[in-house]
Formats: sequence, C-alpha cells, structure tokens
Amino acid sequence: MISDFDLEGKNKLQKAIYYLKHYGMVYTLKKAMRKIGIPVSQMSEYMAWCKKNATPPQMLEIQAKSDITQIMTLVVVAGEGTDFKRGGWERQTCQSVILAEITEGRTLTALLNIYKEGDAFVFCGRNIKVQPDFLFEVFNSFHSRNKKCISRIRPGKEVLPDLVYTDEDNCFGKTRCRPFFKPDASMQMLLNFPYLGECFAVRRSLLEKIVRDVGHIKLNPDSWYGLSLQAFRLAVNIRHIPKVLFSNVVGEQNKTEFYWNQSIQNEDYLKEYLELEEIPGEVIKSDVPGFFHIRQKLKEEPLVSIIIPNKDHIEDLKLCLTSLAQKSNYTNYEVIIAENNSQEPETFSYYESLQEEDKRISVITWEGPFNYSAINNFAARQAKGELLLFLNNDTEFMDADSLREMVVSVLKPGVGACGAMLYYGDNTIQHAGVIIGMGGFAAHALWSLTDRDGRYFPFSLCEREVSAVTGACLMVRRDVFEEVGGMEEEFVVALNDVDFCMKVRVAGYDILFNPYAKLYHYESKSRGYEDTEEKQARFQSEIDRFQEKWQEEIEKGDPFYNPNLTLHRADYSMDI
Repeated sequence: MISDFDLEGKNKLQKAIYYLKHYGMVYTLKKAMRKIGIPVSQMSEYMAWCKKNATPPQMLEIQAKSDITQIMTLVVVAGEGTDFKRGGWERQTCQSVILAEITEGRTLTALLNIYKEGDAFVFCGRNIKVQPDFLFEVFNSFHSRNKKCISRIRPGKEVLPDLVYTDEDNCFGKTRCRPFFKPDASMQMLLNFPYLGECFAVRRSLLEKIVRDVGHIKLNPDSWYGLSLQAFRLAVNIRHIPKVLFSNVVGEQNKTEFYWNQSIQNEDYLKEYLELEEIPGEVIKSDVPGFFHIRQKLKEEPLVSIIIPNKDHIEDLKLCLTSLAQKSNYTNYEVIIAENNSQEPETFSYYESLQEEDKRISVITWEGPFNYSAINNFAARQAKGELLLFLNNDTEFMDADSLREMVVSVLKPGVGACGAMLYYGDNTIQHAGVIIGMGGFAAHALWSLTDRDGRYFPFSLCEREVSAVTGACLMVRRDVFEEVGGMEEEFVVALNDVDFCMKVRVAGYDILFNPYAKLYHYESKSRGYEDTEEKQARFQSEIDRFQEKWQEEIEKGDPFYNPNLTLHRADYSMDI
C-alpha cells in the first residue's frame, strides 16, 4: 500500500508516477488540481459516492420481507410537528414501527409507560431525513451477537448492543454534502461535543436504567444531547454502524460546514453529567461554537517523572527544560535525563549546572548502543513518580496547563496513557493521535495540517480515545507501564511507542489524545523517515515486525478511525 507518508522526500515526478500507478488518472489529476489551487467540487464527488454506496432496490425488497423486523417493535420518537413524511420514515423497509410525536417537557418515564410495546426507541430531531434502510440496520444491529460489531463491551456482559448510532451528513435541497464519519464509542469525544447527532436508538432496558439512575428525565425534542450523554454513560454495549443513514436538513448557511446541535441547554447537560459522576470540575465553552471542554480538578497532584533521552543537542534540551520550568503551573515533577553517548564536553558541563540549579533534575547514563525502548525502560526503573512522562528533547511546552491537562487525562478511570497535541514550528500539526493501519502500519493523525480546518476539526479539538499516541510526549501510569512490561526492546528506533500503546489497550486500558496539552515538536517536517540505506532498511524491518505482530488489529481497522476514510492520507478524507 502506498501512502502520502511513503512519498515524503521524493520529487514531484516520482510522486506523480506513484499516484498514476496506484491511484489512477482521475485521482492523480484531482490531486494535481488541488495542489495548484484549482477547486474540485467536493459536493459532486460526495453525491457520486452516495449513489455508488446506496442500498440497491432489490436489497431493500429483501429487507422488507425479512423476519428480523418482526422480532421487536421500534418506537420512533420525534418532536411535535415533525414531518415524518419528509423525514423518510414512510420509505422504511421495516413494518414493526410506531411513530410517536411528543411535546416538550414529557418525561422519559411517561414515554415508556405510554409505549409499553416498544422494545427499543429511536430518538429523532426535527430536521432529520433518514435513508430507506435506516430502521432495518437498527433492527439488525440490536440482534447481532457479532463482537466485531460492538464498539464497547464491558467485561462479563452479553454482546447484544443497547445503544446504536450511525454516521450522518447534511442535506441541502436534494444535495447531500458534508459527511461526518464517526469513530466507534468515544465517551471523551461526546463530552466535547454531541457527536452522536440527533438520531440514535436505545434499547428499552437501557432507558429504564436511566430512569432508575437519574429520575424523571425530561425529553427535549430540540436536542437529544442530554439523553445521549445518559445513555452513553450507562450503556453496556454500544454499536456504531459506519454508514451514512441520516441527514440533517440544513439551509444555505450550513451547506459548506457540518451542522450539529448547539443548544444552549447542552452546557447544562454536561454539568448534570459531572454531578451524577461526582467529577469535580467545570464546563468551559470553546471558542468554536458548540464545543466544550471539561476542566477537571485534581484531588491530589501525584509526582510526575519526566524522562528525556539526550545525546548532545543541548540547545534543544535547554529550550525544553526552560519552557517546562517557566510555563508549567504543575510543579510536582522530577526530570530524569537519560544520557546516551554524548560526545561534546559542553553537554556534560550543562548537565552539572542543571543539577546544581534544580534538585528535581538528575542525569543517568545509558552505556549501551542506542535503543530508544531500552533507554526509556532503564530510566523508568529509576523513576520515583506515580506517573511517567516520556518526552523528546526537541519539544517545547506552549502554555501553563499542558502538563496538568495530561495528568488529569491519565488519571481518569480506565485510562492507562495519554498524549498531547504536537505542533511543528510553523503551527501545523505534527501529532494528534496515531491511526492504526494508515500507510499499511500506523501514522500520525492530521499530520502537517492545521487544527481549525472545518473538514476535520472535530478530531483536532476534542479530547478523545485513540489507538495510540507518539512517544515524543507520552504519559502513562507507572502501574500500567509495569503491568504491560514496559516498551518492547526489539523495536530499537521506530514504532516502539505505537507497539507500547497497543499493549496498553490489549490490557484493557483506554488511551486519550488531549488537544489542550500543547507542545511544539521541532522534528524536521521534510527529513523523511530515514536518510540512509542502512537506516531505511532498519526502519523497514521494524515496520515488518510491527505488521506481523499486530496483523489482526491492522486488518480489523482502527476502531477510532472510520472505515469509510482513506488509509493513504491522515486528513480524515475519503478516496473520492
């Protein structure tokens, strides 16, 4: 598989040949047009994709005759005055459906009492248009016992889902546009903005659990965000259907930007969530409308051991340590510099001055050949902190909250490790999480892009679960680090951080990406992966090792990266 990452460092002619060979003439021409600034219609491309991926009429006929829809009764719940005909409910292939209009203020308890025959409920916004097979897919999902179809499964529980959601897009007149391809279950992302959207399905048993836990929750047909939060919070099994099965009917002002509900009540829903979960903190509105950031308070400030491998390059190290000392409002840390075969006398003089100036800083010596994993394991064994932060020497803290934000993230229940938003010196993104399978193995999300591009910015602005983060700035709980056996020393230079994160996830822990922890990473954007044949061969051998070890996970696909998106570029785009 050829990706844009594989082409880094190649000249334009070489790239053109690769694109022609692997992607074809049409894709190559579109790529070239975009490169020189000629606009390419995304709307027309997406409409063609929708037509290509639409369920064929013969399959809709088969669905209409299927016995699966007779197993349970679905109740479609929408606000009073909703035009069900326009919404597309009359075109559904399922018959065991009740359409229920409700008035604002009706409680969930009342809904369950009125529609006692309902086995599951679809909550639908006022301006929603569904595809003909929406309900069939929901029926099928509720009865699928395929574990691969479940986004989150709590240990010891059955695999039948109790919450189902799908991908969505905008609908402007007869034109569909701005698709939103969602990740699998991500509670942290949902706490940042209502990514489930205004159309999802909940099993009755889960709704009854919400009533018992919360009480007489009021239904708000103008925004189902509050209900989605409670359902997500208490759900055992969550199923994400990676298909665009409903559209938000929007006006001219929303056809070029993705629409999501920006109800003024959303902030109250988040505050209620914090109260129910007994989480000390506050809800902060983002400068992007509709987004929030939950700033949790720390009950205590555990010691953080910051481990920095270093070989000369004292100017880089000095910038890193100075930014930490001068900017960070989190001060309970120690710094362990893992000296690795430095040659310059000035380096050792600097080490001495550092330790004299700040007793929190110590220098240890690694005497073997370079092995990134072994060096970090060596340093971790000498660390005193409850939390370990593996940090590159060519990084710079950007603001006061970065270290604190990472501490808050890694201490959340069920979390084992977290990573930060890393920028190049020109403020483009170097790292926003790692996507498994990208380029055939793994790559940084949103690499070389900006964090406010409307095509993908939900993923750059949200704290969210990811499969892996970069070792350039990786915080992990010490007990988790020891539980998984540290970093694999067979990965000498590359992919040791991704491999480590994969082990953490296999052990049952989440990994978070926190965009509010911000650092510069001055790694060269243009250097490519390696610059000699020997280094390239070593890098390829570690790729081969990673692919062999994690073959099943790569083939299955990253659960936090939608299968409709390309694996050739990390910009959350489609190959259209």
